[in-house]
Amino acid sequence: MNIVYYTSGTTGFGRVIIGISIGNALIRNKAECNYTIVSNSSKPGLAQGFNHINLPVEDEFDLSKENYQNSIIYNTLHRLKPDVLIVNHIWFNLYNFIHELNCKTIYLSDLVDDRFFSISLKDETIKFIDVGFDRVIAIEPFKSSIEMELINPLLLRNRDEIFSREVALERLGKDGKKKLALYGMDGHPYDTDELRNKYLYLEDVGYEIIYPKKYGDTIYPISDYYNGLDFLIYGAGYTQFWEAVYFNKEAVFNPYKLRFSDQSYRVQECQEYYFDENGADQLVDIIMNM
Repeated sequence: MNIVYYTSGTTGFGRVIIGISIGNALIRNKAECNYTIVSNSSKPGLAQGFNHINLPVEDEFDLSKENYQNSIIYNTLHRLKPDVLIVNHIWFNLYNFIHELNCKTIYLSDLVDDRFFSISLKDETIKFIDVGFDRVIAIEPFKSSIEMELINPLLLRNRDEIFSREVALERLGKDGKKKLALYGMDGHPYDTDELRNKYLYLEDVGYEIIYPKKYGDTIYPISDYYNGLDFLIYGAGYTQFWEAVYFNKEAVFNPYKLRFSDQSYRVQECQEYYFDENGADQLVDIIMNM
């Protein structure tokens, strides 16, 4: 079985992390398949260990009815011949040719408002409901006019897969005598000196603040180190928020309003959403039964 996950990733790497989460779950569940991540990621090396094809961004002209057959994404997907195509976010890129791919299709939706499902182009307006995905799945709870089934958030790790506290502290080079707060905005697009200074008070109440960039690649994925971390300073993007909830970590969130979503919805409405089963495992079960 050929499984392909297609997403964007030009402004961050959270959507590629969702793809890695699916890949990890396929391995964990011993699924017999070929799995490929296709994206426009700004950080393609993140998916090391998986077949990851990083494509340039193509525009409305490239993907139009007249030109899509020459597009890179069209030809890439034709070459991969997916049996199951999983699409996150960029449904509109496939609008003119998804039915030619002759495969089962799954759309994964994280938090977006309804405007995202009707896109005005130069000469027409295209609507999500016209694409006709076989399964439309919300990968976190939110309100939408689009009918979706709901599974739990998709995460890189299950609770029993991360380092013990002793191993996490050893790898961080800490002795455990001081509580550790992790500044998870390090390298984030919204990271500022003002935001960093906002949380320096934690040092006055007994925390040592650590900044992931100082550890290079050795602290990825951060979830592996959660047993050694006592407090998280996070944005409210998909992965950071839902990892903190799933691993029951004390955290403060800094939400931002994006073009098609407002991250404050997660902070205000979703912190009490408790779940035990990783949505990536739920998705693998769906895939293998299509």
